[in-house]
Amino acid sequence: MITTHVKRIFLCLLIAYVSVGNVSNVYSQATKASLTAEKKKIEKELAEQKKALWEVQKNKKTSLREVQILSNQIRKQEQLIQTMSTELSCLDVEINTISQEIVLLQSKLNELIKEYEKAIYIAYKYRNVLSKVSFVISADNVHQALKRMRYLHEYSNSLKRQLLIIKDTQEKKKKKEESLILAKQEKEHLLEDRNKEKTNLQQQQGEKNRVVNSLKKREKDINAEINRKIRRQKAIDNQIAKIIEAQLAAAKKTAVGKTPEADVALANDFANNQGKLPWPVERGTIITNFGTYSHPEVSSVKITNNGINILTDKLAPVRAVFKGKVSTISVIDGANVVIISHGTYLSVYSNLGNVNVKIGDQVSTKQVIGTMKLDPNDNKSELHFEIRKERTPLNPALWISR
Repeated sequence: MITTHVKRIFLCLLIAYVSVGNVSNVYSQATKASLTAEKKKIEKELAEQKKALWEVQKNKKTSLREVQILSNQIRKQEQLIQTMSTELSCLDVEINTISQEIVLLQSKLNELIKEYEKAIYIAYKYRNVLSKVSFVISADNVHQALKRMRYLHEYSNSLKRQLLIIKDTQEKKKKKEESLILAKQEKEHLLEDRNKEKTNLQQQQGEKNRVVNSLKKREKDINAEINRKIRRQKAIDNQIAKIIEAQLAAAKKTAVGKTPEADVALANDFANNQGKLPWPVERGTIITNFGTYSHPEVSSVKITNNGINILTDKLAPVRAVFKGKVSTISVIDGANVVIISHGTYLSVYSNLGNVNVKIGDQVSTKQVIGTMKLDPNDNKSELHFEIRKERTPLNPALWISR
């Protein structure tokens, strides 16, 4: 009778212990880490845009570039706030999960203590029977005496194990309570940070409105500048398209319809690095995005950008984003354009001043291929950068990473 009861108690304790140890945590640490990384990335981009804006504003003359930077800054600020909101939602899940785990641990702990008290009571109730000497000596034979000794030893160890399980559960509960406190503190700090970023967003929107109102006073000149830039970009796009078309035709003729295995391998390698390619310049901020969209301040004007425009330092070194072969070097509108082949993929670098490579050169990732064009009337340079799969333009922002 005593043996059966002790075994049942110990089995309950083990089941309770295992159940507590396997409580699932809905909140994913991987998700939290990715959100933190995304937040740091956006904060870095905002810092770079703030620096670029400060340098542009040193010119003392309101410009379209200032509006572009502020528009991008506002978009990034909104992304940062959204990321923080998502992070707060994850923290709410984490706090709720930890709270539930604490309740469950406390419930299991109550059961463990209750069962342990029962075991102690049984030991006390049968203290005379469980007296080692009398219990063993009263055995009918040596075999029974040995069995009683083993039983006493097992019962004693069972009580010790029960106590250890209780202590371990108490320690787990304590750690969960500490985690809950930290999570609540983290949420509080994150809420404060998000409110600050919302204030920053309002200030940026106000600054943009101020700049736009200032530009409206020079509407005629600004419209002329916009149209001039659009015409220039279209001319560059047309020239690049002709160059790429001629390059593809020449490659097809040379290969007689067959693509060398090395080019296939290089193209696959390039494709596998989507989102991991380095920036074509060491420092800079994207000032014009990929795609077709209305001009931010002149909605009637449509812009089609086959790549992205990166605002960078004057005479900044321009780097190859991946290993490949220099297939074209051309001059368009007084600036150099370099095209590098990566199998069936192409990377295009436009608005260079000096070029350090020649057609046919094999280049490596991050190798400097030239420097940005110097404009004496401008304290910054603007790189037009494209990635294509044969004729098809791809969004470079999805391919490059800091």
